[in-house]
This record gives sequence, C-alpha cells and structure tokens, in this order.
Amino acid sequence: MLVDTGLPTEADDFLARLWSVVEPQDLACVFLTHEDHDHAGNLLAVLDAAPQARLVTNYVTVGKLLEATTLPLDRVVVVNPGERVPGIERELWVLRPPAYDSPGTVGLHDERTGAVFTVDAFGTYLPEVADRLEDVPEDDAVAGLVDFNRANHPWTTLAAADRFAAAVASVGRLEPRVLLSSHGLPAAGRIPALLAAMARRPTLEPYVPPDQGRFEELRPEMGG
Repeated sequence: MLVDTGLPTEADDFLARLWSVVEPQDLACVFLTHEDHDHAGNLLAVLDAAPQARLVTNYVTVGKLLEATTLPLDRVVVVNPGERVPGIERELWVLRPPAYDSPGTVGLHDERTGAVFTVDAFGTYLPEVADRLEDVPEDDAVAGLVDFNRANHPWTTLAAADRFAAAVASVGRLEPRVLLSSHGLPAAGRIPALLAAMARRPTLEPYVPPDQGRFEELRPEMGG
C-alpha cells in the first residue's frame, strides 16, 4: 500500500524510488489523503503503472479530483473516518485529523505499530535539517508546529476552543507511539508537547501572510 503520491515536480525521482521498493504489480492500494498537488501529484502515473491497484480515498476527494482529471472509477473505493482500509491484511483505520486544509482529508491509524498518520496536521517548520523530531530542541519543535498550523489551517482561529481540543484529544486517546505528518519529522518522544500545542491553536492570533513588500524581499529565495 502506498500513502499519497508526491509532488508532480519531483515525478521522476519519486517514481524511481517507489518502484525500487515495490514492484508495480505488487502494489495493491493507493491511499490518497486528499487532492492537493503535493499529495496527489503523481497519482495517475502510479495507477497507470500498477493497473491492479485500487484508489482508496474519501468521496469528497474523488469529486475534487474529477474537476481536473479522469479517474478509473471502477478502481475507486471510498472510505470515511472510523472505517477500516479494505483489502489490507493490517488493521489500518481511517481517521479525520484535527486540522486539515481540504474537506475530504483522511488519515490513518495503524494498530499494530501504534503509528498515527495525521496528514497535514502536526506539520512543523524547523530551523535545521534533522532525522527525528527528538533531535530538535522542544521549544523549536513546538514553535514550528504552531507556525505551520497557523499558516496552513487558518480556519482553526474560528473554531470553538473546547471542540477543537476534543478533536486533538481523540488523537491522544489512540495512544500513538509515533505521530506522522506529511510536513514534519516522525515524532515519538515529543507527542504530549505536540498535542498540547495543537490544542491551544484556536486561542492564538491568526496568521497574516507577507504583503507585497515582503514578497519582493522573498522572491530571490523562491527562485524568482
């Protein structure tokens, strides 16, 4: 099973690495968390190369994908939070992350390993490259989580604090041994601090993006 399909700008490298660890004919399932380009960028290339693989995702994501492309709908299986991923021997349960930037977003809980994949939630900006979140000072990890989620999930400032905290607590009740995010390092030793920081998200000031003047300053770093 493959979770998400990478950026289209990195297609050659992504596909080469993917097929180096699994033969296309052995890929049974592509679990797509949502339709954003950094998650679904190489979806059609993967499905074309692995014609027996099913696409497992949420119905809302299917609808959004169909706005821009054609899907082999006879190979699509739609799932909702609380359901088990079908056709996979491991008990992988679908969940709704506490924060998300697309309405069809679905994550995963692997009961065997204790891994909880929260997609964009718990993404973290970091001041330096590291292999594990435990290698980063806790204050930096927490600050990076707050900054990422302020920018990527601006709607959380409108959420009722108690209801949002309850959504975060539902992740804690899974007793994750590792938190996985599409935009952060694997986190095993900092889980309580990350949960606490995420729960406070609705009480923080909203993110204000750069204005034109700041954008002009940033352009060289962005390649323009």
